[in-house]
Amino acid sequence: MENELLREKVQNIIQLPALPTIALEVASLIDNPKTSVAKLTNVISTDQVLTAKVLKIANSPFYGFQRKISTLDFAIMVLGFDSLKEILLSISLINAFRKRQDKRFDSREFWKHSLATGIGARTIARQLGYRISGESFVAGLLHDIGILVTYQYFHDDFIRIVDAVREGKSTFQDMEKAVLLATHAEIGGWLAERWNLPDQLTEAIRFHHRPELAEKNPQLAALVHFVDFLCHKVGVGALSYETSKEYDPNALKLLGVPEDELTQAFYDSFGSKLREDLDRTFVGI
Repeated sequence: MENELLREKVQNIIQLPALPTIALEVASLIDNPKTSVAKLTNVISTDQVLTAKVLKIANSPFYGFQRKISTLDFAIMVLGFDSLKEILLSISLINAFRKRQDKRFDSREFWKHSLATGIGARTIARQLGYRISGESFVAGLLHDIGILVTYQYFHDDFIRIVDAVREGKSTFQDMEKAVLLATHAEIGGWLAERWNLPDQLTEAIRFHHRPELAEKNPQLAALVHFVDFLCHKVGVGALSYETSKEYDPNALKLLGVPEDELTQAFYDSFGSKLREDLDRTFVGI
């Protein structure tokens, strides 16, 4: 009953930001093969801040274009549709939750972990031949959104949880259960329901620590779980208080990844590519 009351409280917080409308519209358009550059330009150009960010990223050294990109339609062509979708979702979410921070919560560290998990999930999804790699990015990006909700709207409880973890008294999830009677994964799942996200994304958020409980798409939850572990393993975008030192072998079975493939060479290769891709994506965001 208390858990259900917390769920109701989370979903009824008036100040919770809505998932940005433009980001959702662009994501939907990009998933439609009939969408043109002109259509995307018309939608994005209605938001001056997003337009400026897209132009800044398209002009970053990573893309190495020899002359300055000054128009949005050209920037979209340079970035490509998939990268554009990821960039807009990242920018929109970071701006929606850009709030105070203190010594117990570093917003840059948090978003770096979120982006790293999204990028890593996309990479592994492509390697495994997962049918929608863009969906993997979004699931990874949003998987820890419940931590933000806890920090901003249950701040005193968050402080108590993090202090106990850093003093070595308990793990992050165990303290969440003790203080809130729910984990950040559950809270994130409730927010995803509030946002009316697709069932498979809601599940991936809610069950990223227990992917075997997912019913709609256990592979997606398993993918986020595995990449969350990998980010901590290779030390890229790791959260100081919410570590994932081990992976669930059942997640690898769901993904069809033999455990004997997890060699040091695999970790080194994954970490190297993740650092490169993260440096690109974090530019300008």
